[in-house]
Amino acid sequence: MSNPLDGLLTKEQTDLVFDNMSDGVIMVNEDGIITYINSACAKIFHISAETAIQRSFAEIFLQNKRNRAFNKLFRSSMEKGQLTDKTTVKYSAPNAKETSFLTIDISLIQQENTTIRRKEPFQGMIVLIEDVTDTQLLQQHDHDCAYIFSGLILCISIYLAAWSLCRFTLHIPLTTHDYTMMIEVITFVLFLEIAFCTSFSLKEIGLIPNIPRWRTNLKETLTTGVIACLVIVLAKLVLSLAGFRIKGYFIGGSLHGAYIYIFTAFIQEFLARGVIQKSVKSLLHVKYQKQLSIFLTSLLFSLMHLPFGFYFMLGAFLLSCALGVIFERQRDIWGCAVLHWSCGYLAMCLFF
Repeated sequence: MSNPLDGLLTKEQTDLVFDNMSDGVIMVNEDGIITYINSACAKIFHISAETAIQRSFAEIFLQNKRNRAFNKLFRSSMEKGQLTDKTTVKYSAPNAKETSFLTIDISLIQQENTTIRRKEPFQGMIVLIEDVTDTQLLQQHDHDCAYIFSGLILCISIYLAAWSLCRFTLHIPLTTHDYTMMIEVITFVLFLEIAFCTSFSLKEIGLIPNIPRWRTNLKETLTTGVIACLVIVLAKLVLSLAGFRIKGYFIGGSLHGAYIYIFTAFIQEFLARGVIQKSVKSLLHVKYQKQLSIFLTSLLFSLMHLPFGFYFMLGAFLLSCALGVIFERQRDIWGCAVLHWSCGYLAMCLFF
């Protein structure tokens, strides 16, 4: 296949133009052999330009069966001579860990007397390739966050509506266990939404432990837990001496309640940190992104404790703010779950 710019530019000038392009360029002759590939294209496909020249295009790029859309696009052009519109497809390179999104524009080489409608043997092609991975991932990420947040608002609205109906209209007494179960059902529904309707990984929502930082995370968790528990005990002592009781009845303290609350704390931290805080932070594009996401998450989390009274809501808000900071530092929910369990259960044992 001849150079389409022959007569206009020298070979050196052509190579200079193509090598300074941000888009990838591949030229393939009528035998399916690569005759030219620029440096941008080599970088996109994680290959060496020198080793790709004079090799079969199909042998290099069409062997991975996971790239179905990519393979189909080029086989239609090379085997059937079909013209296709500019298309964005996924591509997984053999030696790359992440999937790329590529916009492919294929121009078939046609003889002067060849029309578009007429089928002719494949005579070569010029391919322009643009890596749009960052743009696609950003759009997908925003879509996922908006999708999760919409589901969250819907679930919380149903939760508060059900509480209001039972409490003020039907006058049905609900126990702490009932409220906890409602929150756990919300969390389970949102987990299914994340697993099947979004592209979030388990690491992104904090379920995979941050192994490289586990020693530091453990020290922070234990130190913060001891300080928080001392503050709770001191607060209880001050309130008792002042003759002020937040709760007039005992709501915790059994061994059975202790290990049940472990599950509850983990579920609620997944909801607060992995779902709410992660989504709010991703949707916000402001200066104090982390701080605002922690504050809004804590407000929403405290709202879910509305049935337990104002003081319980205030305690949930303060605890959520502290756990939000821990989550931003540790990048997983495990330390937050331990702190939630220890602080929350101690507060219940102390009649908070």
